[in-house]
Amino acid sequence: MLINKTSYKPNKSLATYVDRIYVLKHSGAFKLPAILPGTGLELLFHTHEPLLINNHKCDNGHVICPRNSILHIDEFSDVSFISVRFKSGAFRHFSSIPFIELNNQFASVEDIWGVKGKYFLEKLNEHHTINDKIKCIESFLLKCLYDYHNKQNDKWDTIMHSLYKQYNSISLKELAAYTNLSYRQFERNFKSQFGITPKKIQRIIRFEATVKKILLNRNPGYLSTALDHGYYDQSHFINEFQFFTEEKPSNYFVTKNYDHHFYDKSIKAPERY
Repeated sequence: MLINKTSYKPNKSLATYVDRIYVLKHSGAFKLPAILPGTGLELLFHTHEPLLINNHKCDNGHVICPRNSILHIDEFSDVSFISVRFKSGAFRHFSSIPFIELNNQFASVEDIWGVKGKYFLEKLNEHHTINDKIKCIESFLLKCLYDYHNKQNDKWDTIMHSLYKQYNSISLKELAAYTNLSYRQFERNFKSQFGITPKKIQRIIRFEATVKKILLNRNPGYLSTALDHGYYDQSHFINEFQFFTEEKPSNYFVTKNYDHHFYDKSIKAPERY
């Protein structure tokens, strides 16, 4: 199975919030890899038949925001979509819908933006090349950023970034002190911003970072990587892995998953124009 996947840098004005835009194409019957829980959100636009995920028929434009469980994609004969991969918690700057209503959901573009989203999808369908479609998507997102971005919430981006980068060393009480809030107030405000408690997102960050490192390094001896990422012992990692995937790591870390997954290294993405 060969998946044709190309990543692009986002518009500079979106780079604070968007990790990358990628295009995935494949012709011929095959099964896409499962999507594991993580901290980000992806906005997908299907240029062919929409995916069927966990027996849910997706819309032509929709978000994927897995937090608690693995997502299985049904086998398709042809797959083609454009995905905007947002950084952790960043999508809240582009919509008025709180994250608690997006986590673990497949909200459509029309669910999120209403009539404005419907008109955008109609306009997107008028473009035929990938470059033109990406420009159209970025233009729409920049308008959304202008409409919904609240500078008062920017400090929470710093909190999320610190937690994402230092999840093993920084304490939640330290983060609460940074905000000049009591821990209970900090926890309540964090959940209001991201739809999840800081303790839970810390667990997800560690899980995501560990699995990503194992898969990208093709490391069959996963225990050493798990210990490096803060798991106490093998039993601790196995329990966490089963919590998020309902599967043992020994059953998951096999050739097919080393060969095909949705994790990416930081790369210099090609220019589009």
